[in-house]
Amino acid sequence: MNILRINSFEFSIKKLIIVFERRKNMEYFEEFLNKYKVIDLLKTLDIPAYIVDRNRIIKFWNKSAEKLIGYSPEEVIGKSCADNVLKHIDRNEIVVCHTDLCPLSMSMKNEKYFRVPFAVYSLTKKGDRIPVSVYAIPIKDDFGKVIGAIEMFEDATISDEELTRAFEIQQALLPKKDEVVDFVYYPSNVLGGDLIYYKKSWIMLIDISGHGLAAALLSTSIKLMIDSILENNDITLDELPVILEKEAIRICDQNYFTAIIGKLESNKIKVVSCGHPNPIIFDGNNAKIIDVARTFPIGMGFLDSKVKPTVLDLVNNKILFYSDGITELKISKNEMLASNGLARLFEKTQDLRKVYEQAMKNNVDVYQKDDISMILIKQ
Repeated sequence: MNILRINSFEFSIKKLIIVFERRKNMEYFEEFLNKYKVIDLLKTLDIPAYIVDRNRIIKFWNKSAEKLIGYSPEEVIGKSCADNVLKHIDRNEIVVCHTDLCPLSMSMKNEKYFRVPFAVYSLTKKGDRIPVSVYAIPIKDDFGKVIGAIEMFEDATISDEELTRAFEIQQALLPKKDEVVDFVYYPSNVLGGDLIYYKKSWIMLIDISGHGLAAALLSTSIKLMIDSILENNDITLDELPVILEKEAIRICDQNYFTAIIGKLESNKIKVVSCGHPNPIIFDGNNAKIIDVARTFPIGMGFLDSKVKPTVLDLVNNKILFYSDGITELKISKNEMLASNGLARLFEKTQDLRKVYEQAMKNNVDVYQKDDISMILIKQ
């Protein structure tokens, strides 16, 4: 999307917001659209757009949407936006149209417009997947009640191709899953600053301060640093954090990272937390947070002594490492999911993808604000 198109996109949205701010009494959704000529405005825009009511039934579909997606207005009006139209998925192939992750649903739920800060992927009539940038705008009546929403979207193929190449490089750094370790990694904005490390007997989840491209580049440097350090097989877990501290100060340049570090030994795992959330253990019936040996985050200059690790039994137990991106999801205006909430989700299912989906379903923010990573360790 070039600069002129972006400016046009932003200006069109400002015009729509002005229209909504000037709204008066109305009795029916269609009357509102006609009275304030919302449809007339969307018809003039060279930007794909459509309108849904509170139940996400399509009420209007403009020509630009038809040109990009392939469906005519007659084919989609009166249907749910998720019913054979668009079928949005995210980069992790999670279907969002039937969930509260849908941009329109999130806009109506939070009663404000927003731009999805990452591409979602729409399904055309021909069956092709295309990346699109999305704006979702709620429509409110005179009493402030949300009665519908507008979605405006544009083809984001060029920018997506560039991000995809960077994303693929980062994904190539992820370890291979096996019968002992499973994991999920969901960056907040295509590229993330979490690092999942699994090599030989070492398992680590590292959360680098910040996120996005800068954190992603730093995560690559940290992985190479850890690989170099662990070439010495004589390193023990109690001394590794101190060694990481010395090297991190050299390469991180005022950045720091938290880490939970585990080392597998037979049917047990030794664990040390460097400023990272405590792990959760599931014994087949209950999930609970386990306090483990702790020290400072790495790279801040405070970590200068060895830490005796906590030993956890893996027999009949499953252990969850996680970044605080998931525990800091807001489930209400004043409440976060927190580790206790994550433990309740983990108790219901140890399928990490389902844990993530349920956590995001409970999220009241308009999108995922931080990187989310989880590692499942099992016998």
